[in-house]
Amino acid sequence: MSGIRKFERRDWLIAAAVGLVSFAMRVPFRSAYAYHWDGAQFALAMEHANLRVGLPHAPGYFLYVLLGRAMNWVVGEPHASLVWISVVAGAVLAALGLLLGTALYGRRCGVATGVILATSPLCWFHSEVALTTILDGALVTATMLVGWRALQHRGRWGEVVGLAALLAAVAGNRPQTALGLLPVWLFVFWNFSERPVKLAAGLAFAGLFSLLWFLPLLHAAGGWDSYLQLLVWKLDFDAVNTPWQGGLPAVWASSRVIGLSCWTGLLAAGLLAIGGWARRMPGERLARAMLARWILPLVVVGLLSYTTMPGYVLCYFPALAILASRVCARWFLVAGIAVVNGAVFLGGLPVGLPLTAPEIRLHDEQLAGACGAIRTRYRPDEVLLCHRQESFQWGLRQFQYHLPEFTNALLGRDRSLPAERAGMFRICRGTETVYVADWKTAARGRTLLLVGESVAVFADRMDVTRAVAVPGTTGVFELRP
Repeated sequence: MSGIRKFERRDWLIAAAVGLVSFAMRVPFRSAYAYHWDGAQFALAMEHANLRVGLPHAPGYFLYVLLGRAMNWVVGEPHASLVWISVVAGAVLAALGLLLGTALYGRRCGVATGVILATSPLCWFHSEVALTTILDGALVTATMLVGWRALQHRGRWGEVVGLAALLAAVAGNRPQTALGLLPVWLFVFWNFSERPVKLAAGLAFAGLFSLLWFLPLLHAAGGWDSYLQLLVWKLDFDAVNTPWQGGLPAVWASSRVIGLSCWTGLLAAGLLAIGGWARRMPGERLARAMLARWILPLVVVGLLSYTTMPGYVLCYFPALAILASRVCARWFLVAGIAVVNGAVFLGGLPVGLPLTAPEIRLHDEQLAGACGAIRTRYRPDEVLLCHRQESFQWGLRQFQYHLPEFTNALLGRDRSLPAERAGMFRICRGTETVYVADWKTAARGRTLLLVGESVAVFADRMDVTRAVAVPGTTGVFELRP
């Protein structure tokens, strides 16, 4: 088939070198504290998975939690284990992107793709925090690489099974992505010889592989009925961010995050990505068709559901890096892009979203200061840590994980959980979660520590006029009974 290139030994060596350099670049900047609410949830779920109390939240991300448990055998600390998964996934993504770019458009394009993915602030940042998205990007890129190679052979049976396993792995890590990936997965199978048989076999194998993670997930959710209820309530909770309930403002909000995330990821290569798509080259029809079916459905899914965090675009960002690399494969352009990317990530330059090493360091320092001051000044049985709402970077889950001996209370009602619990207040200690009708029963006789940007958010729950900032912390206030 035209346009398909075979790998030489040099290609594998270059990919390995880029992967190793990427790994070394990421090791010094790992986050020590859970940067995001989800990261703390995943770390807690590694010790005690229970979707009925949001560990983790629906749809479950079971393979990610399972991989974290496997890594924890080596690392010995749940959150650090998840961060190491991100470090490895970010390095692997750069190597896989290099191989895929080489297979599609030649070695120069491949090297440029690998350099962009290794240094991009979007990829680099998500390689340092405990989230599913960088692993998602690596799994999707692996699927595309195997799919493109399978097209060369018209779909050998080993490749049929491999593509089925990869689709199941994508779904087990981040189910939302599997839906958007299905069109390009089906496109690959559509170009195989013996199409009906291999497509049916691929779907059957993908279903069987998915059962390996889905059945344990159902157990953690309390059964099929309970899982469906959790999924429906989670969808209802998120509906305000979708076009179905949020209307055009929700679409605009998702579009804005997508645009800013891709810009922050590409930076100097951003305009070249547009040029890469517009520029036609001989023998590229199949490659362009596959890239279009990779990018567009995932963008549509991101708009019709929601895109609220930059990492959501990592499932199709490598394709944009490949398009940019088609027209910036000269060494001086690649070197310039790497320098700009490195300066932004390492120096924290304000050119887009704050996806930088200083941002991670500041978050770690603030959360470490708060946890250290609380441990030094208070006994666990004397205080109640109060959180007014689900704050993603500074909330209940982070303190629940990093201060497991202390009791935390969420003073906002959780609408993403079953109806009988949605009107109750969440009380957490370690991996234990209970629900109470009146949060004041947990506060009786205790000093309240109010966690948030301002005590004003607690004014509807208590008299905050006597609240004072806890020395050595940012965003923690003491209110004695």
